Amino acid sequence: MTAQRAAVVSGGTSGIGRALVEGLVEDGYGVAFSGRTRERTDAVLADLNPKRRCAVGVTGDAALAGHVTALFTAAHQAFSVWPSVAVICAGHGLPGTLTGSDPARWEPLFRLNLLGAMHQMRESAELFGQVPGDVRDLVVIGSTVGRTLSEANPVYGATKVAVHALVESLRRELCAAGVRVTLIEPGFVTTGFQAAAGYDPEWFAGIAQDQGPLLQPADIARIVRFIVQQPPHVHIDDVRVRPTRQRV
Repeated sequence: MTAQRAAVVSGGTSGIGRALVEGLVEDGYGVAFSGRTRERTDAVLADLNPKRRCAVGVTGDAALAGHVTALFTAAHQAFSVWPSVAVICAGHGLPGTLTGSDPARWEPLFRLNLLGAMHQMRESAELFGQVPGDVRDLVVIGSTVGRTLSEANPVYGATKVAVHALVESLRRELCAAGVRVTLIEPGFVTTGFQAAAGYDPEWFAGIAQDQGPLLQPADIARIVRFIVQQPPHVHIDDVRVRPTRQRV
């Protein structure tokens, strides 16, 4: 496989991540993406690669150090070019308040959403430092709950508050080197995220009825694709995107 440009996406087998993989492929990128199981990565590849050899899947745990390094390596091996775009999308939710959520799930949540994101951000920064080019893009998928308190899931929100602070700090650290670090803060998006995390389906159905139509993964992917297409001197660094009828 060869490509003029390459990108990596962590958590690319479902929801926003999968929409990003599909959109970046459409834009002409060779994409290396990750998923938790080979079955999930193979399912995405079966949809994409019959059309043209444009993607490669990596199975791994996004909470562990080395995850993004494996994606960069896979992209370079597959497409003979180092990635100029990295999107950190892997994450998990957790319903419940501080006193009402399951404390057994706190550490896994923080390992993936915060420590995993920190490893991915640091590795991306180090690898981009070795990649020539006028501009490289590191995009982190956050959440509106990282800026606006949610009474329903503040433990999950705490991981996003921390990530948001780290993204802005890293932006300031890397901007002079031509690395654009961008935060995307989606509101309610219709994906499998809620079911996988165990949110009450009736609660989410009520949100959709009251404040919908909700965002779709392709809506977020379209924004990310627009951001990385900007000329080198233009950086759209922080985007909050909500359904039109979402109040908070």
